[in-house]
Amino acid sequence: MRVAHQLHVWEQAFDAHPASVAAARCELRQTLAAWGWTDSGQYEDLVLISSELISNAITHASRPGDRVHVRLQEIGGDCRLEVQDRRPDLLPPRTPRPQGEHGRGLLLVRGLAKDMDVVTTRGSKIVWARVLLGTLPERAA
Repeated sequence: MRVAHQLHVWEQAFDAHPASVAAARCELRQTLAAWGWTDSGQYEDLVLISSELISNAITHASRPGDRVHVRLQEIGGDCRLEVQDRRPDLLPPRTPRPQGEHGRGLLLVRGLAKDMDVVTTRGSKIVWARVLLGTLPERAA
């Protein structure tokens, strides 16, 4: 029997401030729990990816007063997380120093995500990552 999956969408804008990273993580966790995904092995991966992408948008692509837009959509365990900021260009990649504390976030995201890419427009960019959470157990009708 083929199971029809429901599309879930959550989106919210956060102030471009470091405290927003924790707030976004909390909202994401609550959203995933409401959708029934807290038991998935990739649940924490998705939360970590959100931290990295939101932190990058705030640190490297925002000015005071900006907002960072976060969107999550899920259908049948296939999640796409998008983080949009107002900087349309991409910073050149840098090689992290062995003892350095920065420069590994996108490497981490690439390692955890099924797919990842960047879409640029005239006035913004969206960095997205896809995570496969698995499949929900069939529920009784």
